[in-house]
Amino acid sequence: MAGRSDVLERRERVVLAEDLAGVAEGTSGEVMMHTGMRWLRYWVRFDSGAERGSIHRDKLVKEAEWEDFLVKRAAAEAAAEAAAEAGELAAGSNGDVEELPAGAGDDAGGDVVVNGATVPAHLLDRSASARERLGG
Repeated sequence: MAGRSDVLERRERVVLAEDLAGVAEGTSGEVMMHTGMRWLRYWVRFDSGAERGSIHRDKLVKEAEWEDFLVKRAAAEAAAEAAAEAGELAAGSNGDVEELPAGAGDDAGGDVVVNGATVPAHLLDRSASARERLGG
């Protein structure tokens, strides 16, 4: 495990990055121990008196890195919002179904975009023939 900077050591101070049952996000605590070899989980004694086990590393932030974590998370959320807005604009007015123009992409003729996912024309044809075969 030497060389892995993401491994938290015993007695290291951490902050909870998301709510757990009975422990709110932002609560500080101390790592009591970690378990596992390849799939590490942590036992933490929080300042509130609660103790929780089997906490994944992505839910714990070193206390010294907490402020940087909050800034990075806010930037990531803002980027995700901007991407979602750009996706809504590209999806059309209602964002449900959009017919791709012929020649857009590789063999895109007849493809349909549903909620941002492209459904190939051959799958649409296969579905239509199955409905006909079944009398629907």
